[in-house]
Amino acid sequence: MANEGRPEDTETMSRREREEIGRRANEGFERVERTDYDPRSDIPTGPAIKKLSEDEIRRRVGDGNFESAKNDGQSASINS
Repeated sequence: MANEGRPEDTETMSRREREEIGRRANEGFERVERTDYDPRSDIPTGPAIKKLSEDEIRRRVGDGNFESAKNDGQSASINS
């Protein structure tokens, strides 16, 4: 919860109380976070999908969209 300009919200707690609340919050995070893993487990590291050929892409998006995207002189958006 934000302190929305009310200093009285934080002035009522001592430093020791604030530290204790922080420690309890960190303990809660540690319980639910998965920070370690078993290296023997089978974690897939290969590509998620196979690389599509131009013909397959053209079939999926249509000829017009494929040609339009291929000949687009506009650069791709960085933030999307």
